[in-house]
Amino acid sequence: MFDALKDNAGVIIALLLADLLLLAAVYVLFRQLSLIRRNVNILKRGADGASLVEKVASQALQIEDLYRLSREQAAQKDYLTEVLAGALQRVAVVRFDAFEDMGGKLSYSVAMLDENGDGVIFTSIYGRNENRTYAKAVKGGRASHVLSQEEEEALRRALSVKPPLIRARKASSQKVFDMEMVESPEGLSRREEDGSWVI
Repeated sequence: MFDALKDNAGVIIALLLADLLLLAAVYVLFRQLSLIRRNVNILKRGADGASLVEKVASQALQIEDLYRLSREQAAQKDYLTEVLAGALQRVAVVRFDAFEDMGGKLSYSVAMLDENGDGVIFTSIYGRNENRTYAKAVKGGRASHVLSQEEEEALRRALSVKPPLIRARKASSQKVFDMEMVESPEGLSRREEDGSWVI
């Protein structure tokens, strides 16, 4: 028997080393399994005591609420866009002297249009003894009556204003009435301090 052990001593030593390696591997695997179980328990329980399943379900409900709120706000935006399309968005005022013997630019034409270019032009002719006011309908940017030079200027300027529904608002966006002097490209009119255009 001792002779058999001597003959197989190398194999036996190899088997013992293999057993030791296997025991070490099993120990490492059990250690990793223990760490995984601990991490899973932390995930199940959560830092504040809620389980991972509860957290995921809560997040899913919150996401569903956000989608619902987003759909409601999109519908409200569409409704407001439709309503505001009919609101006055393009306005221009042109002041002028109707008579040569009158100064101060007390006569004026005001064009007030919606997003589609529909609206009205009001003109007030100021004289020494009387004041007359006229209103002319505008549809699609075209007037229903013949326009004076001042009314055409007011209409042209109102149509050149971009409606706020189309343009992005800027912090320093130009207003209808501002305190700026701007020369017209045609040299026909200029902007006064009160924001109206003067011919």
